[in-house]
Amino acid sequence: MEHDQRPSSPSQMSRRVLLAAGAGLGTAGLLALVGPHPVSLASGRSGDPTLLAQVEPYLRGLNRVSLAYLDGDATRYAGIGANERTLFEIGSVSKTFCGAVLMDMVKTGEVTLDTTVNEILDANGLELAQVTLRELASHTAGLPDFTATQTGSRNTWFGLLHADGAHQNADETLADVLDQRLEARGGYSYSTAGIALLAHLLAIRAGVTYKELLSQRILKPLSLADTHLPVTRSGLPKGWDKGLLGGRPAEPWTLNGLAPGGGMWSTSADLATWMRLTRDGRQPGAAGLEPVAPAPILPWMPEAQIAITWALATTVGGEDLIFHSGLTGSHHSYVGYCPRTGRGLAYVVNSVPTGAQLVTLQGDLVAALLDGGAST
Repeated sequence: MEHDQRPSSPSQMSRRVLLAAGAGLGTAGLLALVGPHPVSLASGRSGDPTLLAQVEPYLRGLNRVSLAYLDGDATRYAGIGANERTLFEIGSVSKTFCGAVLMDMVKTGEVTLDTTVNEILDANGLELAQVTLRELASHTAGLPDFTATQTGSRNTWFGLLHADGAHQNADETLADVLDQRLEARGGYSYSTAGIALLAHLLAIRAGVTYKELLSQRILKPLSLADTHLPVTRSGLPKGWDKGLLGGRPAEPWTLNGLAPGGGMWSTSADLATWMRLTRDGRQPGAAGLEPVAPAPILPWMPEAQIAITWALATTVGGEDLIFHSGLTGSHHSYVGYCPRTGRGLAYVVNSVPTGAQLVTLQGDLVAALLDGGAST
């Protein structure tokens, strides 16, 4: 029987819409501009056939999909046109890795959550001087999502549609973000620029680039061999492929100085490992899951909170949910788990869902797999 993807009531709608963190509005604008072309599911199926049969009704209008489901110690995979080792862009799920680097450096005493921008570099006279690392990691510093320079016409068009479009390197991005004016500091204001600033500050304190720092502290120790941070096109991982924007092939995002906030690539297998390590307290970022501030996503998630990069909310069934999602110009990703039940969901998609499609995709998969549990 076909599944009705429409939320059954406004109250369920408010619980089922999960954070499409990152550049959702910009991507939606591009979708409207390029015009939608029909998108059909790719050929080929992989993984657990029972799990695949359960989730496939929710995947209409997508192309390639790779999904991982955690239940206690067990992990099951399902794929359409892909398997658990297929590479996808993960967009703003990248931010959770930056949070883990931060908490690792807190653990070693290199920084504290109350360390200010001015304590790492000379920011005297700048509005950001007294902003703390905690504020940057929880989107409460008052920074915009992107800076004016990084959302100018050249970077918007080429940064979103072409691999070499984001021209600002780490130093230029740092200078650009530091020059921003703060608005409503202390309140929740999602900021890719803020995470990029955090990443480069941590790299300065450690004396290496952020890419090196991420590899040294997180990717290598945790054996996440299929997770990468390309900064420019030359760094794209072997085996990468274009995704779809409005049904048309689209270049990947290589975000240069903004890459820490949304430029990583991974697989559903590595994201399942990342989720399990977080759930079980075995990656440094798991120490930063206490709420820092309310992060209402009105009108859908008024009860949501923000921790150190991760979002905290509840499922339709009332389970606590820790999650993050990502949206680029050609891919979509999601990672989320329920601490009480131990159930978790990670998926990656090589096409950009429309707004309504994103709502139902995230909400229905979470309701089916995290509240209802996967069929066996």
